[in-house]
Amino acid sequence: MNTKQIRFSLKTKLMLVSLVVLVIPLMGFDYLRQMESYLRDSLEKTMVDTAFAIAGGLNNQRDVFSIYSVQQDNGLYLHELNHTVQMDGYTDDWISYLDWAEPYQTDKQGNSFRLIASQDNRYVYVFIQVDDKNLIYTNPESPDDIKGDHLVMTFTDQTGLLTQYYFVPTGSGQIRPFRYELRFDEYGVEEHVQRSITNIIAVWQPEYEGYNIEIKIPAYVIGDHMGFILRDFDGKEYSDISTAGDKTFFFPNRLLRSSEKIQNIILTQGHSEGRRIWVLDQFGQVLASEGSLKRKFPENVFNILYTFLLPPAYDQFKDDLAGASRLKGSEVNSALSGQAETRWRSSPDGRAVIVSAATPIWLDNKVIGAVVVEETTNNIQIMQRKVLANLFNKTLLIYFIVVLVLIFFAGRLSTRLIRLNKSVSNAIDEYGRVKGDIIINESLDEIGQLSRSFSDMLTRLEHYHHYMEGMTRNLSHELKIPMAIVQTSLERMQREEDDVSRADAMRAVMDGLQRLQSLLIRLGEAASLQQAIEDANKETTDLNIFLQECVQGYRFAYSENRFELHLPDNMTEYAINRDLFYQMLDKLISNAVDFSEKEQPIIIKMSTTEESAQIIVENKGCLLPVELSGDLFNSMISDRRQGKKKGLHLGLGLYLARLIAEFHDSKLSASNLADDSGVVMTVSLSGKAR
Repeated sequence: MNTKQIRFSLKTKLMLVSLVVLVIPLMGFDYLRQMESYLRDSLEKTMVDTAFAIAGGLNNQRDVFSIYSVQQDNGLYLHELNHTVQMDGYTDDWISYLDWAEPYQTDKQGNSFRLIASQDNRYVYVFIQVDDKNLIYTNPESPDDIKGDHLVMTFTDQTGLLTQYYFVPTGSGQIRPFRYELRFDEYGVEEHVQRSITNIIAVWQPEYEGYNIEIKIPAYVIGDHMGFILRDFDGKEYSDISTAGDKTFFFPNRLLRSSEKIQNIILTQGHSEGRRIWVLDQFGQVLASEGSLKRKFPENVFNILYTFLLPPAYDQFKDDLAGASRLKGSEVNSALSGQAETRWRSSPDGRAVIVSAATPIWLDNKVIGAVVVEETTNNIQIMQRKVLANLFNKTLLIYFIVVLVLIFFAGRLSTRLIRLNKSVSNAIDEYGRVKGDIIINESLDEIGQLSRSFSDMLTRLEHYHHYMEGMTRNLSHELKIPMAIVQTSLERMQREEDDVSRADAMRAVMDGLQRLQSLLIRLGEAASLQQAIEDANKETTDLNIFLQECVQGYRFAYSENRFELHLPDNMTEYAINRDLFYQMLDKLISNAVDFSEKEQPIIIKMSTTEESAQIIVENKGCLLPVELSGDLFNSMISDRRQGKKKGLHLGLGLYLARLIAEFHDSKLSASNLADDSGVVMTVSLSGKAR
């Protein structure tokens, strides 16, 4: 079954490696997600600190809170208007306030109404939305005889005088309120007379299952109290719904307006976009507010991307407390009980998370109100997006730089490798013969080292080819002589007739066969030594004692030669295989004996350093041929022309010595003495002596 392998070039691989840079924004994104909890804690702490700071400025401010200290829990809050109200009786102008209209209880017929009051610089506006399936108008022909649904407004004027205005519709549309005045007729009889009010505009507008009442009152008319009584007529009797209960007629609701003094204290704390501050009285009714939870997000082209990575953030959401006249919640209740508290909640549409911190306001060691500070987590979302945008942009820039650098690097690297590949391919022919040189790269990096290694390898390969060719010639020559002796001797035996001549020929045949057998034995010795090296073990040996034993044996074996031994004073221990080490030294001594002069001693000495030890064998005599300096320790290399054994020799002794040295992690080297009086062979033992 054939499988297709996908091959990637070096450039492609480095491009894929460059994708690792993208781990940076992923790690940053994970860090941002972890940081969100810390940012939320920090935001909550900031809100608490802000609430405490504002409450600190309001504590024990008697002149600010004196008018609220006796306030009952039935105040009417006057919202600040931010647009013009058209007097038509419809809800269009009140849409943003209806959620905060105060509901009032149902009457006997199950009716109810909601009321919202607001003000601008000149007028007070009241909008009442009534649920009443049966609206009964007063007969317009007898307006004095009130027999229908109507509204009573009771209030105090600027002087504190209590007054009641009646709003009695005789049909839909604009109506004029009136009040009753007490006067005496010509007979001195007391009577109540209706007097129309011209400076107040009211509109009565029927709607599905109810009706709306819209009232516009000059601000100078109203004092500190105002209440409303809705009188529902069922055809027989009236049922009342009042803003301040049964006592509304004489004790109307207190009007709550935003306190200018409190507003100034809030403003001294500074304004922060997206943060809202409330000041409440002891019943949770709003005395002042500042700021908005809404804030505009900065434009960013990657907002869509961030929506996928981060929790969604919206600059538009439903603010359920905007324009509220009263605040409720666990944190508000806790603050009005004397304990600061925070609360997290979601906006009604789930598009924002809001944190609020509430802390009490004290007056004479009593809680007189509370400060509530609110803010959404949008600031955290904006911060996360800014950090992510900054991280993303920088990572993108770094990524492109890294890609460009890697492309340039990969291109240059590929070019150098292709050049090296061509050089190596052209240096060797299809039969493995060296036909040229490798162009050496002189750079110090790995490719330069690789080119130099290839060059060295090519040089060694060329030397090996020469060595193999020379070994073939040597082996052929070594075999040719004894085979020629055997052949000529056998031919002689065929020609000779006398026994003496035939016996001489037979001895020549045996001599040739003995030389062939000796050759095979030496070849087998090399193979058996390699097997012995594989199975050999090492033991710690004192080389001083070991060399003394060896030299003593050489003096008996080579009695015609003199031997000198020079050893260091300190004990030198190395892990060696004694038998193999004997054989290595035997080869070196045998070679020195063959080429030394009898009257000159063979010197064996050992020197040590902290890192190594050297065993040196010196002999005075013929020098090493220059052409054999690099191949002396290879197989089938020898030159006996100046030695005691003339003619070519198989040359396995020093090769076997090299194998033993390599087994002991050592190195063999040979050179002529400095004064060209002889040869020195050195065994360099690596590592520290024990």
